[in-house]
Amino acid sequence: MTMFTPGSRSSQSVVSKAKSTLAVLVYSLVALFLTATILICFGFWMTLNEEVEAFVPGLTSPVTVTRDPFGIPTITAESSLDGFRALGHVTARDRLFQMDILRRSGAGRLAEIFGEAALPVDIEQRVLGFEQVAREVAVRLPQNQRAALEAYAEGVNGVIDSLLVVPFEFLLLNYRPERWRVEDSLLIVLSMFQKQSHSEDEERMLTVMKAALPDDVYRFLTPLTDPHTRAVLGEVEDQDESHAIPVQALIAMQNLHDVSVQSANLLRISPPPAGSNAWAVAGSKTLDGRAILANDMHTAISVPNIWYRCRIKWNEGDVAGVVLPGTPLIVAGSSRHLAWGVTALMADVLDLVQLHPHPDHANQYLTPSGWQVFGTRQETIVVKHGHAHTVDVRTTIWGPVSPKSLLGQPVALRWSVLDPEAINLQLIDLYTALDLNAGIPIVNATGGPPLNVILAETSGRIAWTTMGRLPQRKGFDGMISQSGADGHASWLGYVPPQMHPRVVDPDEGIVVNANNRSVHQNYPFIVGHAYSNGYRAHRIAERLRAMPSVSEQDMFALQLDTKAGVYGFYRDIALQALTEEALQRRPELTRLHDVIRLWDGYANPSSNGLALLVEFRVRLAQALLEPILYHCLKLDPAFVYDWGHLDVPLQALLRERNPELLPHLTRNGYADWDTFVLSILDQVAVDLIEKHRVQSLGELTWAEVNVSDYVHTLSRGLPVIGSLLDMPRNPLPGCDFCVRVDSATMGATERMVVSPAHWEDGILQTPGGQSEHPLSRNYRDQYAFWLQGQPIHFVSEVVTNQLRLLPALDHGSHR
Repeated sequence: MTMFTPGSRSSQSVVSKAKSTLAVLVYSLVALFLTATILICFGFWMTLNEEVEAFVPGLTSPVTVTRDPFGIPTITAESSLDGFRALGHVTARDRLFQMDILRRSGAGRLAEIFGEAALPVDIEQRVLGFEQVAREVAVRLPQNQRAALEAYAEGVNGVIDSLLVVPFEFLLLNYRPERWRVEDSLLIVLSMFQKQSHSEDEERMLTVMKAALPDDVYRFLTPLTDPHTRAVLGEVEDQDESHAIPVQALIAMQNLHDVSVQSANLLRISPPPAGSNAWAVAGSKTLDGRAILANDMHTAISVPNIWYRCRIKWNEGDVAGVVLPGTPLIVAGSSRHLAWGVTALMADVLDLVQLHPHPDHANQYLTPSGWQVFGTRQETIVVKHGHAHTVDVRTTIWGPVSPKSLLGQPVALRWSVLDPEAINLQLIDLYTALDLNAGIPIVNATGGPPLNVILAETSGRIAWTTMGRLPQRKGFDGMISQSGADGHASWLGYVPPQMHPRVVDPDEGIVVNANNRSVHQNYPFIVGHAYSNGYRAHRIAERLRAMPSVSEQDMFALQLDTKAGVYGFYRDIALQALTEEALQRRPELTRLHDVIRLWDGYANPSSNGLALLVEFRVRLAQALLEPILYHCLKLDPAFVYDWGHLDVPLQALLRERNPELLPHLTRNGYADWDTFVLSILDQVAVDLIEKHRVQSLGELTWAEVNVSDYVHTLSRGLPVIGSLLDMPRNPLPGCDFCVRVDSATMGATERMVVSPAHWEDGILQTPGGQSEHPLSRNYRDQYAFWLQGQPIHFVSEVVTNQLRLLPALDHGSHR
């Protein structure tokens, strides 16, 4: 028997072999790392090269693509379909990874590339079943709309098929993009629809509130309008909607509140995740009779930006603006005849239908025509580095069954985004519409996200109307969940396109929407409930009315307006409590008083005092409203109050100053309203000084609080290269109530000002660049202009690069 002895010849041999194996392993790892690095660098280089000539499948004639210094393509083609093929090609060259993420997000296929972390999002999307909806829509589309998507897909696939090395994002995630389908473009449209309409959370919130609160308290906390909106529309307040405070009911609810229970974060006090501003002035408001349109759409700001700038010229048309990557839809833009811009309509196009399962047969539910069997489908989600996940989805005549019950009862989702009849691409007909008379019917007939659309015509005319299908309800208003079993509460289809609301050629020569209610009180159909506060629209209309004549530069300057008037009310409330007597009693409050008093009324980086007022409003809302809403938490532990007109009940309570309505946040409560307000101010001051690490509030400017954080999809997982991928962090002007709505993660994803007959004076900018390639000169070159409010031309005739696209049949397809 041979013994292993350290130091022996055999042991030395083993050690030598181990060292040799280790060396091989180290060399292999180094070689693997170098190979991967070389491949990624090669991918960077290969996708950075500028094309001079390319071959596109399906192209019927050569197409010329020129790019200006910002990399913005102008496509010149013989036909619109060739223009869409070229658009698919250039967009895929610039944004292929973004396009792939957008279609995967809609289909619920992110876990395939990101792993377990993306599974919850995929499950939600698979329940909705957008893939099935997209397939049905593709079959139903009119021939011209399907042809546009097929042409676009041909252009994208010409790029995918010819890739020798995939872009760096695909290399890092180790996969290759699949070929593009018509359904992929529709998945992206459906995803945008999903983001631009209210989620089921709103109806869940209202249903819980209706069940938990007395009726007068429920109405008090859910007002359907606000004074700014009424001012914009010229409406007189109804006595029935005067938002009188239900004092006795509120006192009773406060007395029932357990004061020992700490704040449960029942309020979500934030701007909506998607919004926008749009307005137009008629020729009567300009020097030469031109109509001018302005539009800035507000969504989460991503890297690259959600919009892609382009211009397409063909024999019958010339159109420019921003498209949603992965589609040929110019969402906001202009032809030589019409300009159009959009904002979220805030329409209610979703209902949670209460279900009544059979007591003895779990696979059946009650409908107006009797018991029916639940439909079923099984979704299998592939998970990178994990096991496949199976989702069993039950369906009803109204839609899929939500995974979450409501007040202990199952509910089905009836949502127009899931109805193939409610989706189309008729907006592309706007590219060749000659005037408002042709354009308005096109807008009204367009399916997809419910949007306000503002139009300006070459002759100087303007209009506001809506697009997207609007449910025509019977027996209910859509605010809270109702049973569908007896047919009492149902949909009668959709509002006919010709009956959509509209304003054409208003006398004052102005149309404005900033996600506020633009539908007048006497409109016969219910459009929505939870509109945004009307302050932005009021500010825009106020500024426009004061201008004797309006130019493109005036409109652009208004898009950058940072007046924060809503916070003026809360400044006055604070100063009302900071009396001379209070300052004498507590001299340390003098600095606080001065900071608030000297606030300039704006949300500029240099503004001092706004940070305090923003947080002061939040704390006031929490202190005054959470004790009432606590009863909702008993019915639904996940309850959150999120209402666009929150300031209406909040300001009513603060104006009334009823001593019986002082919050009982402690066993002893507060002596009076001034004591309460000063207590809130004290808390806010201490917390802000600690959070922002300043010596005093006098040092805390808005620049310290409102800082951009616009990041690439991959940078969180790859922090080492985050600085290469992300936009710079900068102090931002603007706030949630300003016309300029720019914050850490969301804001204006484009700013456009244009008159359809005067493109040379137009402006269009986005917060980023055309290319998603971080080494491209067009990756972040527009960001500084966007940040600093410097205009970029709507279109440019300067050419820095030219690409010739040729029919693939002349050259032969290649991979």
